[in-house]
Amino acid sequence: SATFGGFNFMEFYADNRAIINSLRVKNWIICELEASLVLFYTGVSRESAKIIADQSRNLRAGFSDTLDAMHDIKREALLMKECLLKGDFAGIVESMRQGWQSKKRSAKTVSNPHIEEIYDSAIGAGALAGKVSGAGGGGFMMFFVPPERRMDVIRELKRFNGQVSNCHFTKHGTQAWRI
Repeated sequence: SATFGGFNFMEFYADNRAIINSLRVKNWIICELEASLVLFYTGVSRESAKIIADQSRNLRAGFSDTLDAMHDIKREALLMKECLLKGDFAGIVESMRQGWQSKKRSAKTVSNPHIEEIYDSAIGAGALAGKVSGAGGGGFMMFFVPPERRMDVIRELKRFNGQVSNCHFTKHGTQAWRI
């Protein structure tokens, strides 16, 4: 999705087709999101290919919990789109919470004790919801934080060997530069 820039809703089909729907999110919603999201690099490189392989193996083995989790993730993506377009931040928080719980049910390798400790610490400091981006296992985590609790959460996250970043959305696709 980062390749396309902006806010997108992606639909995937069995014949390897994907449709990218650009969402028209109002500026005030984007500003509120930027003020409410905290990114944290866990310092742990993730093995996304292994996690995706675990999910695929679980599906092929007929593990109903994995299939149910995938359906729940799809349902949360649809709900997140609607909440985002309406500026329903309570809905965004709940969808993020549910999506993270569903993602963890899809494969045991999505989370680990270190990620859970970071998550629990951020929630304890005032974050309302959080999740690992991508397949999971490490990499970046994203937390939804009321702006008045932002510094509390950042201070708590700095206890871990990682890096806190602000969140800024752009309408341009992926960009790179050298400093």
